[in-house]
Amino acid sequence: MFLTFVVLMVSTLCGSCENVSPTPGLKSFRQDYKNIEETCLAVGFVKNNCRNDSKTSKTSEDYQMVAFDVRLKYHKRNIATKARIMFETVDLNEGLGYNSSDGIFTAPSGGIYVFDWTILAWQGQTAYTSLVVNDQFKSWNHCHDIGSKTWPPCSKMTVVKLRKGDKVWIGVYSGTAHIFANHTSFSGFKL
Repeated sequence: MFLTFVVLMVSTLCGSCENVSPTPGLKSFRQDYKNIEETCLAVGFVKNNCRNDSKTSKTSEDYQMVAFDVRLKYHKRNIATKARIMFETVDLNEGLGYNSSDGIFTAPSGGIYVFDWTILAWQGQTAYTSLVVNDQFKSWNHCHDIGSKTWPPCSKMTVVKLRKGDKVWIGVYSGTAHIFANHTSFSGFKL
């Protein structure tokens, strides 16, 4: 008897799951929501991730988080022009784009990336650094304060569009660089 009652209740509940609520406000809300959703899709405010057609579906690569934050482990003295600065300490490497053995970030996917680096030049010395993308200097950071004998900190942030596989690092664009390890870092992330 009890089993019959349970089967009857489950079938009644499941049978009514697909029915639209008789409440007039809810039916109107569902219709309005459908119209708003279709409008937002049409103008590009919302991307439909539920469809599986080839025009709207994305690969897991499109949603991969990419971010890294690295810093110097050792002081760097007399780094030559065009040399790459190697940041040995890796604090974050989402997407595994940064390689601490060669100091190069390789873009795991294409898109817009934000890069930031801070250099603390050795007391009374210089450090002229640049963001290098595929062997091309793209953005410059000029750290120079020889006369005052201070420790000049210099920071730079830049935004670049990368393709999958593009190589990015921090290099010396002029003279010799003298960099103090503390407070010197390099980071980046994909928007």
